[in-house]
Amino acid sequence: MTKLARILFINAFLAFNSVAQAAAIEAPQLPEWLAVEFEQKAFWAVARSRIEVLPTPDDPAIWELYVQSSVVNNSERVRVNFESATGRTLKRSRLSQGKQQRLKSYEYEADFIVRERREPLTNDGTVPQNWPATSHTELAYPASASEIMVTTPYMLLLLAQQLQAQGTGKSMDVLVHTDLNFYRVHLISGNGIPITANYDITGADRAIGTRETLAVAIHAEPDTILEKKNDFRLLGLNGEIILFFDRATGLPLQIRGQAPRIGSTEINLKSVTMRETKL
Repeated sequence: MTKLARILFINAFLAFNSVAQAAAIEAPQLPEWLAVEFEQKAFWAVARSRIEVLPTPDDPAIWELYVQSSVVNNSERVRVNFESATGRTLKRSRLSQGKQQRLKSYEYEADFIVRERREPLTNDGTVPQNWPATSHTELAYPASASEIMVTTPYMLLLLAQQLQAQGTGKSMDVLVHTDLNFYRVHLISGNGIPITANYDITGADRAIGTRETLAVAIHAEPDTILEKKNDFRLLGLNGEIILFFDRATGLPLQIRGQAPRIGSTEINLKSVTMRETKL
């Protein structure tokens, strides 16, 4: 091999190695927790939510957010498939059960959102995916969708966790789609306040005590004229929402905001299941 060839080979190797290292650094990381569960008690009702973040076995570029929530006799199950690198939503479904039952699904295409609603005709045990479709529409994106990422409400928890991990004074803007409405949401990280933690750790001792925190404030405003009443919520809370994360572990310890018929309230972390290996 000539001297020039050796130089070109070494340069090519270094360039490839640098790209590989950069890719490794920039590759998105799953949160250290596999699942977190929150609880809110108000008067005679107890609301619970369990949130999981799962990798997609056949496509590392896509993750899934799975949420199970319940209050009194009502429950919902939400699935969100999203880009692991950005948080952009690709598809979503919401199964709500109570006095009424319905399954809503959303496919986030390049130029529009395909929204479908299914409802049972009878209580014959038919699986929700086989309920007859009662609505099928295409929702146009607002103009702002060409500037900022489109995501969904529950994804704000994961985006806030990623933001606080970068330190204080960091911010981002996203476009949140609910059902028929779109909201421009601003997230900003800062110093939090001491939070009294009291939660179970699956397979380990219970965590109790005061924790120093970092905080992420979330402010949402309608991006366009609302098609329905204001339906922006994060775990049932609206208004100015603040999430508090443990400085040492990054775990989301508490969420504060406004709750219907209650006013200012807080939702606390009740249990966490840690991921066995960080993928």
